[in-house]
Amino acid sequence: MITAKYIPWDPIGAMPADRRDGRLILLWEGDRPVIGRWDDGRKGWEDPEGMHLFEEITYWADINSPE
Repeated sequence: MITAKYIPWDPIGAMPADRRDGRLILLWEGDRPVIGRWDDGRKGWEDPEGMHLFEEITYWADINSPE
């Protein structure tokens, strides 16, 4: 049986600098969770599929597999 843990959301301002390396991150945008990555060239969080920048990122969490 797969179990999922509580997602430890942290404020975006508390994110360590090493998370802005292009890896996929779980983000909270406006009123919904999204998967995004940091685009260093545009200095913003982007949707990896549509490449548009997110505008209201307030929280983040690492993506971890179920245990």
